[in-house]
Amino acid sequence: MKIIFIHGIKQQNFDASSFQEHWLNVFNTGMNKIEPEVTVDQLDLAFPFYGDILDEFNHRKAINLETLNPNWSFFARLPRIRQQHSDALKQALEEIPLLPHYAELEPYSLKNRFFVLSQLAKDRMLKEMVMLLNHFPDLHESLIQKFLCEVYLYWYNPEFKQQVHERILSCFEPNQHHIVIAHSLGTVIAYNLLHELPADYEIKRFITLASPLPFNVIQKHLPHPIHRPKALSGDWHNFYSEDDYLTTFPMLPPLFNLSPQINNKLITTFIDKPHEIIGYLQHPMVIRRVLELIYDMPQFQARA
Repeated sequence: MKIIFIHGIKQQNFDASSFQEHWLNVFNTGMNKIEPEVTVDQLDLAFPFYGDILDEFNHRKAINLETLNPNWSFFARLPRIRQQHSDALKQALEEIPLLPHYAELEPYSLKNRFFVLSQLAKDRMLKEMVMLLNHFPDLHESLIQKFLCEVYLYWYNPEFKQQVHERILSCFEPNQHHIVIAHSLGTVIAYNLLHELPADYEIKRFITLASPLPFNVIQKHLPHPIHRPKALSGDWHNFYSEDDYLTTFPMLPPLFNLSPQINNKLITTFIDKPHEIIGYLQHPMVIRRVLELIYDMPQFQARA
């Protein structure tokens, strides 16, 4: 059974190697708590990385295609961008914090209580804003165009979309069973990819983490009605966090009128980093959904 991890946006701080190291550390952190006798060396894992493809498209902005003159403001920003990337990468590769599920919580100090309350207030405000934007998909899309470059490229640049798909598809193998785990924008990419796979690429489980698929602005760019990919012979598990302002909705009928239905699970992540992969990929429910299928461990189902 091959497990393929598909990342979302804002991964340009990584390269292919450091991205794999980071996600593997997060996954291994949760797995060691759930089933310590299972090691990642026993698993067939793939971490396709497409952040460099976005960098390539961004580098084309260094030349003004209309005048063929250099865009000096782009070059002026390069040292600062590189330093920001270096600092962010160093921080990401540090020790992965444990979810509260795995550790006994110490009583909050007054300082920590203020921090928690401030983060909850911020998350609530952002969630309400995102829910409001969901009713105005054109406005939502204009904001995406300005701030989320890779999302806009994926929707409107066929060359970018093709290169991303080819990078990820190279990890699939015919006549092989797969588990696909996708995060954030990666869930949209994975949904499209699974519809492109022929029948001999069998997906035994599709796991979506922090997915924006239910949002109206995403729905505008998907064929309707939403249906199960033919390559998905197994089940679909969707995890969304009550703290995550970018994943407000579960995938439910009538929009997601699939048979069998998607198994939605509301979980908690980190209140200060509610959308990041560190809270999703180490979550005990996510780890159990992976290991139970590979090792046929029914005891996980009783604890889910």
